[in-house]
Amino acid sequence: MTKNTPECPFCGKTIIRPEDTQTEFGKVLYDRCSCGAVYVCDPTGHNTGEAYMEALALLKGNWDMDILDPGFDYEAEEMDYDLRSNTRIYAKGMAGHSGRLLFLRLKKEGETGPPPAAGTKEAGDRKPEGRVINIKEKIREALEANRLGDIVDIGLRDKGAFRRLISMAYDKEDAKSWRAMEALGLLAGAASKDRMEVVRDTVRRLLWSMGEESGGIGWSAAEMLGEIIMNSPDGFTDIVPILWSFKDEDMFRSGIVWAMGRIGLARRDLVLFVSGPVMNMLTDTDPQVRGCAAWTLGIIGDKTASADLKALAGDACEINFYTGGVLLKKKVGEIAAESLNKLEK
Repeated sequence: MTKNTPECPFCGKTIIRPEDTQTEFGKVLYDRCSCGAVYVCDPTGHNTGEAYMEALALLKGNWDMDILDPGFDYEAEEMDYDLRSNTRIYAKGMAGHSGRLLFLRLKKEGETGPPPAAGTKEAGDRKPEGRVINIKEKIREALEANRLGDIVDIGLRDKGAFRRLISMAYDKEDAKSWRAMEALGLLAGAASKDRMEVVRDTVRRLLWSMGEESGGIGWSAAEMLGEIIMNSPDGFTDIVPILWSFKDEDMFRSGIVWAMGRIGLARRDLVLFVSGPVMNMLTDTDPQVRGCAAWTLGIIGDKTASADLKALAGDACEINFYTGGVLLKKKVGEIAAESLNKLEK
């Protein structure tokens, strides 16, 4: 294993050890290079997604991830790194034994890439008054009108749509956010035919965002992963148990159970293994978890859940329930009765 003094990948200057610093986003282990690059340290090497989001927030100045385009507005690099000795590590096959440094730098004027081609995100379409409609506006308009097919068309021309949809999918009290999740899955299914690397990168980033101490950035990641796997199940069979492994995290539990149901609609065999644990969740203290569990059991089709579903018949707690582009308020007991009816048939 060879160790070297770490240098900024953008300017080549030696960097100093990052310090744990209090910021408006919380404590972040980071520093800045004189060239303007921000670098954030993940000392374990297991929370790179968190480091990426923190670096992006520091670069931009807030948590709104809906503005900067990777590769167009900024560039990113990373390296294996040992915080204790402040050294870069070069060792094939030993990356898991080191931390990581993630570097982000805004591109300077004139470095933002070639002029946009017609029909791409920056070219956009023009409204009657001549103002350009960018990709963000087009996606928002399509979500408002529930035209998810239009979003798929946009996304097949511009991979930036993946990031835009993720940034619009965090308000679970808003139907448009649920439509963004659904659209993300539909786009992933269409793109997986010839751009699987883009979809895989999206899946990796969503899983990273669910990592320990992610700062809540991954709030809707479970539902989004469920939509992606539902629309491309054969390509992500290995991700199902990884997603399920987050079930003990309170903030993710209802979303993960919901995701299992969505995946089950496409490939029931991939989620049969969760039937027993989901049955136990019918008595969870969170009504959202109980409702999602009841709905998912109806999809899995495990008839041994019948008695437990009957016991929920009088549960009058209301939860958010998304279906057909609409966000409804449904009683847990009502959902349980519908699933019970499926099992009896």
